[in-house]
Amino acid sequence: MAFCSNCGKPLESSGRFCVHCGADTAAPASAGVAQTPSPVPAAAFQPVAGAPAQYAAPPYTPQGAIPPYAVAVPPPAPAVQKKGGMLGTLLVLAAIVGGGYYYSRHGKTPAPTPGAPGQSQALVQQQSFDAQWQEENGFLVLTSAKWTNSSPVPITSATVQCQQYDADGADLSQYRVGLNGPTPPSTATTYSNIQIGAIANGMTRVTCDIVHVNPAQ
Repeated sequence: MAFCSNCGKPLESSGRFCVHCGADTAAPASAGVAQTPSPVPAAAFQPVAGAPAQYAAPPYTPQGAIPPYAVAVPPPAPAVQKKGGMLGTLLVLAAIVGGGYYYSRHGKTPAPTPGAPGQSQALVQQQSFDAQWQEENGFLVLTSAKWTNSSPVPITSATVQCQQYDADGADLSQYRVGLNGPTPPSTATTYSNIQIGAIANGMTRVTCDIVHVNPAQ
């Protein structure tokens, strides 16, 4: 293959002029056959002493992407140790214990008023209820009943609970019915034909007791 005597690049098979540098290929070469230029030695690219440092190009970032950046984060604040925390807790506990002790020594418990849970239960224990029952069309009916108030306060109403048992003493059912008063202290009130509820299968015994009262205010 022929080479251009001017630039040293390969010549085309046809044509007088070099397609690379335009030199006339028919003109005689100035000195011998043109050779392919040899590569420049690497030593020619060594940095010169005192020359400025070569600029480094920034990293490539794709279009639309957010380049990385550094964010300054302040160091965590040191934990503040609370002084006197345990001492304050002990003082509060001491105040609570002292207040409870003082109240137990000097406080007065108010007397129960009529209708309060404690006194209501005491009033229930001072009531009595006696009744006779019979079956009517499958229902338990109290034919005659007497409510006696043995407490020192008048009772405006009471709740009676009747329970049915079989021959073995098993509880079959429970029914409740209200009795209207008032019933003065140490007096009795009579009732008749009080329908309680359906008679359970196998029932042989019935008991009725007052389970709640409402004293007069």
